Amino acid sequence: MAVSLLDGQRGGLNGWLEAGLFVLAISALTVVYAIAQQAGAHIIVFIVYAMSFAAAGMLALAGLGKNPIEVAFARESLVFGWSTVLLEAFYFLLLGLLTPAETSLALRLSVPVSLLVGWLLFRREMTSRLWLGSVIIVAAVVPILYGVDTDVRVFAGILAVLCSLIVAVKTFSSEFHPANRAASTVREKLRVTGLVILATTVIGVAVLLPLVLLAAAGLVPDGSFIPPVAAFWHGPTLITAIVVGAPVFVAMTYLTFSSVVKIGTESFLATSAFTPFSVLAIESLAAAAGFLTLGTFDRALLPFIALGIVGVLIVVHARHHGG
Repeated sequence: MAVSLLDGQRGGLNGWLEAGLFVLAISALTVVYAIAQQAGAHIIVFIVYAMSFAAAGMLALAGLGKNPIEVAFARESLVFGWSTVLLEAFYFLLLGLLTPAETSLALRLSVPVSLLVGWLLFRREMTSRLWLGSVIIVAAVVPILYGVDTDVRVFAGILAVLCSLIVAVKTFSSEFHPANRAASTVREKLRVTGLVILATTVIGVAVLLPLVLLAAAGLVPDGSFIPPVAAFWHGPTLITAIVVGAPVFVAMTYLTFSSVVKIGTESFLATSAFTPFSVLAIESLAAAAGFLTLGTFDRALLPFIALGIVGVLIVVHARHHGG
């Protein structure tokens, strides 16, 4: 039977194709972050600007529609927004203990965590092969965490699990968002996604702005996570956020919301196991074009990446073919 590239029921592309494009989008975002940092941008400010312009762009294309406030501040929208803010904070801490490649691999734990969340909260089936795939994924991550210094090893493990749990909660909130599930056209999905990202941006600014002002007044210690006031007026930050950040955020968030209702949270997260390879490919292209100085990839991670892929392939096949 031929597999259609389009989804006639929910609109847009086939869910698996959208998930694959999401992998490319999030890989591109990783490279965009590196380019922005090389341009002198504070990454938190860059994210706020990129999300703001992404939301504005999606809503300019799709319009506000009916009940925009209700959609933007629905329970699932707020869960998505707070999850996004918390994920940035915990991910930032985890990056202080692991390399970016190791951190990306550690977040493969989001697949078994999402399976457990789906099983415990949404009565989704857990079969023997799903358990096997989960164990293999965990086995691929444990050596990475074990390689961390002994005094922070437990902390790194806790952060990795917390980040993975937040990723699962965030993705489930997009899957079960009522407006997203009701959307049947690309324009409707763009509108819902734009409104949710707008709400997320509002939450992020509400958390960040007081910290920035308190740090500027000397009432809380400065840190690399809290940007200085001057970072908000940095020209290259604004330019890179508009030109490259916002378009990538549009693609990434739209593909998340569209794909996840078609193939499910667990399968959607499983596709991210291929992210390290797409990141390497996009980094190489960006370096060849002179946009990025390429770092050294730790080839010792390849066996663990491969093992993780074996695990997620088992999970995906078991989820969609039974057993």
